[in-house]
Amino acid sequence: MIPVNLHDIKKILVIRLSSLGDIILSFPLLKILRKKFPEAKIHFLTGKNYSEALRINSDIDRIIEAKDEKEITRKEIQNEKYDIIVDIHKNLKSIYYSKKNAPDFRRILKNNFKKFLLVKFKINLFKEIIPVYKKYLLTIADFLNEDDYKFSVSDLKVPSLEGFDFKYSVIAPSSRHFTKTFPAEKFIEYINAKSMETFILTGSSEKRDMDVCNKINSECKNTINYCGKLSISELAAVLKGSEYVISNDSAVLHLSEALGKNTTGIFGSTVKEFGFFPQLETSQAIEIKDLKCRPCSHIGLPACPEKHFRCMMDIDVRKIK
Repeated sequence: MIPVNLHDIKKILVIRLSSLGDIILSFPLLKILRKKFPEAKIHFLTGKNYSEALRINSDIDRIIEAKDEKEITRKEIQNEKYDIIVDIHKNLKSIYYSKKNAPDFRRILKNNFKKFLLVKFKINLFKEIIPVYKKYLLTIADFLNEDDYKFSVSDLKVPSLEGFDFKYSVIAPSSRHFTKTFPAEKFIEYINAKSMETFILTGSSEKRDMDVCNKINSECKNTINYCGKLSISELAAVLKGSEYVISNDSAVLHLSEALGKNTTGIFGSTVKEFGFFPQLETSQAIEIKDLKCRPCSHIGLPACPEKHFRCMMDIDVRKIK
């Protein structure tokens, strides 16, 4: 990395190829980059499935979708002649795209070995828990002061939606992995105990999300099922208009906080050390602490290795806001 004069920085590339939650957690970095370099062009390289999430962020001037042929994408980056490349993914692809393609390139510092020890042997070497958004900011630490590291909400481009002019809260009850999914029966218990409130259910069009939302909706009278019916921008609009949001450890949690909403995150197999817990003072993290089998994975598993699923089953729904 060759130091660059701040005044010479005219074009910046940020790289995060996936996944949705990680990309949303890049929003504080993008906000700071825009603040520090108001005249610079900020581009973002991502996977083709994630462009929509970036279009709601007004701090980005151009979104580049990675091509199937890696050489084409690398050549495209070379032609842009970036002053700085900030790689917050740090995998083989992102390294290939960024290496020697700018006079100054930075990469996130990952703690994969510490995660491995914590998951496999329950050896915790995390002396400090650094949230993911802050890990991204640390890539440009030489440009920042202490106040810049505080989590801040983002000014997102959210459309106006008709038909949502009533009081409601949002529940995103599904997740990609079983061990990160609060059981549908628990959500049903919670919702039915709040019979005077209205809850909008959200999720993707994938079968696992649809099945969970349909089950909850069929057993509750105060839910409206929008699972599979909202784009990312429409989801952001629904979240923004809500009273509060309840989510598993998933992208909805991070999008909700990016919008400044009171959010409850429910955590099963994953733990705070991985950096994905809520950041707003008004938000809440629900977990079963001191459970010896946690964490069993840093990304989630298709089944509970211990067969009891206590990390979720032992959660008392009355603790949820």
